Amino acid sequence: MIRLLKKILPETILNRIIIKRRDFRSSSWHFKKIASVGKGTTYEKGFKIYNGHKNIQIGNNVFLVDTLLNAGDDLGSITIGNSVTFGHRVMVLARGHEYKKNGKERQQAITEKPIRIEDDAWIGSGSILLAGIIIGKGSVVGAGSVVTKNIPPKCIYAGNPAKLIKKL
Repeated sequence: MIRLLKKILPETILNRIIIKRRDFRSSSWHFKKIASVGKGTTYEKGFKIYNGHKNIQIGNNVFLVDTLLNAGDDLGSITIGNSVTFGHRVMVLARGHEYKKNGKERQQAITEKPIRIEDDAWIGSGSILLAGIIIGKGSVVGAGSVVTKNIPPKCIYAGNPAKLIKKL
């Protein structure tokens, strides 16, 4: 079907159709496609995965709420340890675009790096975790933070970009 649409529709319209189709998939559909999910892990309506279902590993007793995961297809992955809690509207983005390019080239130039969130971490509502980072065991990411670098264990980080607030 997509091949036929590619022949008859402009690329911008086709991309909108594909995104809308992906967005209509239910939270349970996304959850069932994850490579590995531990016991006691839960999610709520609005939970989504954009890419890389097969590259996602989730531990036990994780509370995902309406998190968005984008693990990528090749080099990207998302690994979430045990007893990790997410606030509402968190984005975990192991996949992105090459910022040095412009226009259509930027959209097509994909970058991917793994993300690891260790046991007992808490990710505050509205936070964005970018590719190539590790959130250390027992650390807290303040609401609305943008994490661009590794966070050591047992620390509170917050802000844009996220910076050390306090060691626990």
